[in-house]
Amino acid sequence: MLRDRGNKKWTSLMLPEHVEELKKLWEEYEQESMPVLDEQELEEMNQRCLAAYKQKQTVQLTIYHDGYKKERKGVITNLDQEQQTIHLHTSDGTEKIAFQKLLHIQPINHE
Repeated sequence: MLRDRGNKKWTSLMLPEHVEELKKLWEEYEQESMPVLDEQELEEMNQRCLAAYKQKQTVQLTIYHDGYKKERKGVITNLDQEQQTIHLHTSDGTEKIAFQKLLHIQPINHE
């Protein structure tokens, strides 16, 4: 069976500028557009955020950032209505996440 390495076998014959452009094209190709959430989904996420904040529960957030879905795990330390942000305390420190970037929230049960 013939095993093809795709673009990898040709990169040694390409100029570095061409290799960079190919990398950029592949990154753009893999990017997703921001999903649109309906009112019911937004209300459910709001309730989960509030409950997790009050109970100091560890959560896993799925957020949209620069064309990709990212996962963040931590404890919600503040819900800032004025700035429309969630303050999430993670192992790396505290991170501010905009409400409009939030796609999903899942409480993590420690057993």
